Amino acid sequence: MPAITYNEFSGGLDRRLSINSQDANKLWSLRNAYVTLGKRLNKRPGLRKVTAGLAGSFGLESVSGALKVFCDAPSGFAPPVVAGLPIDRVSLNVPPAGSTLDRIYYADLFQGFIYVVARYASGYTRHHYVDGATTYISDANCPHTIGVTKAASRIFAPSAENVRYSAAGAARDWTTASDAGFLPAGLQQDTKGLVKACGTFQDSLVVFFDDSAQIWAVATDPAANAISKRLYGIGTQAPLSLASFFSDLVFLSPFGFRSMTVQAVSNRIDDSDVGVPIDPLVKPDIATVAATADPEEIMGVWIAEFGQYWAVMDMGSYSKVWVYTFSRSSKIACWSEYIYPIEIKAIATLAGKVYLRSVDALYEADPLKFTDDGQLIDIEVQMAFQDAKSPGVSKQFYGADFVTEGTPSVSYKFDPRDTGKESIPMVIPGDTRPGDILPVEIMAPALAPVFRHSKDEAMTIDALTLFYNTLGLNG
Repeated sequence: MPAITYNEFSGGLDRRLSINSQDANKLWSLRNAYVTLGKRLNKRPGLRKVTAGLAGSFGLESVSGALKVFCDAPSGFAPPVVAGLPIDRVSLNVPPAGSTLDRIYYADLFQGFIYVVARYASGYTRHHYVDGATTYISDANCPHTIGVTKAASRIFAPSAENVRYSAAGAARDWTTASDAGFLPAGLQQDTKGLVKACGTFQDSLVVFFDDSAQIWAVATDPAANAISKRLYGIGTQAPLSLASFFSDLVFLSPFGFRSMTVQAVSNRIDDSDVGVPIDPLVKPDIATVAATADPEEIMGVWIAEFGQYWAVMDMGSYSKVWVYTFSRSSKIACWSEYIYPIEIKAIATLAGKVYLRSVDALYEADPLKFTDDGQLIDIEVQMAFQDAKSPGVSKQFYGADFVTEGTPSVSYKFDPRDTGKESIPMVIPGDTRPGDILPVEIMAPALAPVFRHSKDEAMTIDALTLFYNTLGLNG
């Protein structure tokens, strides 16, 4: 009996081709699930609520073995007490311009103390250094911008069309000659825009404009700073989307997600770049965020515990996360889409666990939790149309076998010209191979299986086998 088995989903979510011409290992939709290192499909981590009581504080960072949240020094905020999980308050002095804290853009250790970039309700930003003195940095040459990074023992920050940097090992000093200074990025190419962000790529510094970027060699001796490459046609308007991992730097460009490795080698928009498979899906989201929120706040983070890059987009009442799962050893590099029913304001990892915060609550993203704090997780996995490697040949699909964990449903789209045509869903009772095959009873040249799941249980999809009879050429 003719049959075809699909047991390798390493392509992940991919929209580069039409739904009727996609490779079998690539998926048309992959929502709230991801491709594992074994190349099967697995339900995303659910949310376990750790505590409430974070309102009045902002941000979330893992520093020196504890979670840190930030607030104005005069605030009466006291962090909640959670057994076995230290949550500390970091107080920031109110800057001379006044206003109240409303966002933490950056927080990292520098010479043993936390360097912070904070935004205030009035809209301005301020750099702080929590070393026991008044926290805000008063040096007139500190640019107080977002999109900062740490390199060559300094803090680098956008400053109009240039990049300013602090003195080596001295976060408060942005003035000392022959130590602190600036990179004249605006003089190195034709540009009408301002520097949007700075990031680290291997041993270099990357300076991003809206539509271009520069790679600089930076050193402890500022006299050795020099531009090494100019990249035209690719930049970012989302300075918080940058994340470094595996000697690469991933960021959100106006076209979609891109990597600095591909850009540095090819110096062009390449169809092999990391985000190209989901460009048609991401571009509308960029427009949605731009219309309803601040696109500069699209947040990117590498989560080593999951082996994933997350890009969090604020969609209003919920968060959409574009997830890039990457493993060189397993040859996995694929995208999926998560929907979380909370507004994710910050992400931090501590002791092998991943924490997300909303305005008031702290959650753990736990692979062993199968709901979002009691709310069911809606999974949808859709394959492209599969023709058993015989296009244009009509087939009688009469049965299917599955290897799954949990009880997802399966239905089949059978007309690529009208994807609203779909069979009645059937529940898959786990691994069907030892028993009877599940009936299909569809005549068509190709089928697009659709899996859905919304239950409080684990869910994986390992393999699908379609059984069919060949009826002959169409027409």
